[in-house]
Amino acid sequence: MDAHAVFRKDFTVITNAIAKASSTALEAIFMRQTGLIFHGLSRVGKTSCIKTINSKLRGFMPRAYVIQIEVVKKEGSFTNNILDQLATEEGVKFRSRETPVGKLDRISEHVINRCAEKFCNHWVLLLDEFQRLRPHDLHVLFDLFNRLDRKGITMTILSFAMPAVFKQREDLMYAGNSEQLIARFMSELIEFKGCTSAQDLAVILQTFDEKSEYPPKSGITYTNGFAPQAFATGFRLEPLHGSFWKALNSASAGGYKNNVPLEHLFLSIRYLLRYLSQNDYSRIVIPDKLLDEVVQKSNLPQFCMLNGGGQG
Repeated sequence: MDAHAVFRKDFTVITNAIAKASSTALEAIFMRQTGLIFHGLSRVGKTSCIKTINSKLRGFMPRAYVIQIEVVKKEGSFTNNILDQLATEEGVKFRSRETPVGKLDRISEHVINRCAEKFCNHWVLLLDEFQRLRPHDLHVLFDLFNRLDRKGITMTILSFAMPAVFKQREDLMYAGNSEQLIARFMSELIEFKGCTSAQDLAVILQTFDEKSEYPPKSGITYTNGFAPQAFATGFRLEPLHGSFWKALNSASAGGYKNNVPLEHLFLSIRYLLRYLSQNDYSRIVIPDKLLDEVVQKSNLPQFCMLNGGGQG
């Protein structure tokens, strides 16, 4: 069981929120917007969404040059060294005493060369945890944008961030001389949510029933794989969406009310699938009490109180 894609967490379900955000992001990239930020609470699926966007870009705009990184926060410094992070991701080697200007030159040259190799003039930078960027790094990205623009290359920064991005923007406003930074990279902030309704949950459960497969090319859906006897006689997860949603949303609090974090939602589903695999028979019935139990096992109530209890 532990080798299954569901328990290895080696799968992606295109939720309604991910589908909507991906569509918005791809349109913004196609239109060559300079910056767009999706913001949301912890564990609502932001990282899964940015991975989905990256994957979709390969088919949607195969010639665009795309880099995806998670911003690493460097404590005790006024900079997170965004150029160093880009260099690490792309395998660019800086000299031991490379100056900041030299690093900027090397990264811009690298981007220009990669775009030339792909016969494109569009660089898409996907940033996870945007709120970790320091003002210095934003100025560096601004300078990088200008350098590339002079060479005829468009730069789009599409980011995901925690709600702290609002304070980040306010601090830049109060600091002064940051209007161009905000206009270029932080003018459009769009909320990203987790599972917001029973209908959202129905889409997720239907994926387990009908639009998933493991082992690859087996034709066996996730639900079928864990409960073959029940599945053969018509059992599906999707009809549980009403009761399951009630259990999930009742256990949520604050900013997570009608915004169930996907991390805990999928953990609840994994507990349910394990129960099904151990109690698989043709006439199985899932009582509401069991749904409450798997939600409690996911630690959703405690997580909400610690992370979102005072919001929303």
